[in-house]
Amino acid sequence: MTVHNPRILILDRSAGLRAQVADVIDDLRPRPEIVTCERVEEAGECLTERGPFEVMVAGPSMGEAAGLAQLRVIHDELPAMPVILAFDHRPDAHLRDLVQTGAVDLLQLPVHDKEVAESIQRAIELARKLEAPEARVIDQLPLAPPAPVETPARTLGQVVTVASATGGCGKTFMATNLGYFLARHSGKKVCVVDLDLQFGEVSTALRLKPRFTIYDALQRDDSEEGDLAHHIVEYLVPHETGMYVLAAPKDPSEADRINPPDVTRIIQAARAHYDYVVVDTPSALTEIVLAAFEGSERLFVMATLDLPSVRNLGVFLTTLEKLKIPTDNIRLILNKAEADVGIEISQVEKLFPQGFEAVLPYAKEVSRSINLGMPVLASSPNAEVSRNMVPPMAALLPEGHLARVAPPAAAPGPGFFARLFHRPQPRTS
Repeated sequence: MTVHNPRILILDRSAGLRAQVADVIDDLRPRPEIVTCERVEEAGECLTERGPFEVMVAGPSMGEAAGLAQLRVIHDELPAMPVILAFDHRPDAHLRDLVQTGAVDLLQLPVHDKEVAESIQRAIELARKLEAPEARVIDQLPLAPPAPVETPARTLGQVVTVASATGGCGKTFMATNLGYFLARHSGKKVCVVDLDLQFGEVSTALRLKPRFTIYDALQRDDSEEGDLAHHIVEYLVPHETGMYVLAAPKDPSEADRINPPDVTRIIQAARAHYDYVVVDTPSALTEIVLAAFEGSERLFVMATLDLPSVRNLGVFLTTLEKLKIPTDNIRLILNKAEADVGIEISQVEKLFPQGFEAVLPYAKEVSRSINLGMPVLASSPNAEVSRNMVPPMAALLPEGHLARVAPPAAAPGPGFFARLFHRPQPRTS
């Protein structure tokens, strides 16, 4: 019988843990192969593309509620992969929560090399016992190449954040339409998180009356029941278009009790249940907003065609660069574009070489859609503003779904730019 080298995935950014595991496996036979995943959000991709693995070692960064929730998602998809938890403090969680991660051992760091080696050896032996009979038969065939084994792990949802440096740029308008678009065309689960904690407008724009808010979800998480990822779905309200909304606090004073780590926990918990998480933020670069930026895979930054908004957009982007926040996932959207306002789009584009992914006209259909409590993409799909916002949104869809997005029929007549800057000639009698 041919015994292949077991493979171990270390899920943590701790160099010390990786070094200790690398040291102790030298005495194991056959010697295991180690693969490291430092970024938690890339765990699903690593498991899918670089797996399968016999054992996963989850380090200290996975010891909080959000990390345990992600481990549970992985275990649901890969129940036969034993997990070793190696934490530097006792997790603030129930024993049931640890069991649901697939944990077969819990190591308290710092720990002696002998304990680490014994724990890994036991986990490998257990993994081999759980191995499918078909895989063992294939393994016994002489000179036969190993059969490919697929390990489809459920990846955490994508986070898309909408922001602006100035108020009134249409962040909520963009966020709600994006939520609708993704729910409609991806066929996946979509959650819109209203992170404008003091004056959130997502519920108002969609004419929802949520019973609970972000604040309520966090209050319960701080209680004995804990585990935000488990119960967050209970605090969302569905919209008739298919998306779900986690509302901002009803009382602005509650916003002061929500801190950046809370925001991270909320977003991570939502990602565990929803394929897309759209985050609507206030028009400021606070620590709360920066916490949302950190886990975002795409950031839409809104501006309007006026000097204060354009100037603040430049300051906003420069500040992100100074804060070392990656800017390659930023897409600029110019909203409420009108003719004869003293500034032209071409002038603004010269200031921002990356260009604008979409230019949206000032449209009465938008006001009507808000009064109806429906995204304009749903209430007026053929409107010019709807057609113009589709391309940057469609770029978020998987390839297979992208082809299914049929562009709304264009209205006859000259294009948007031609009409926007066309000055009608005075009539002659």
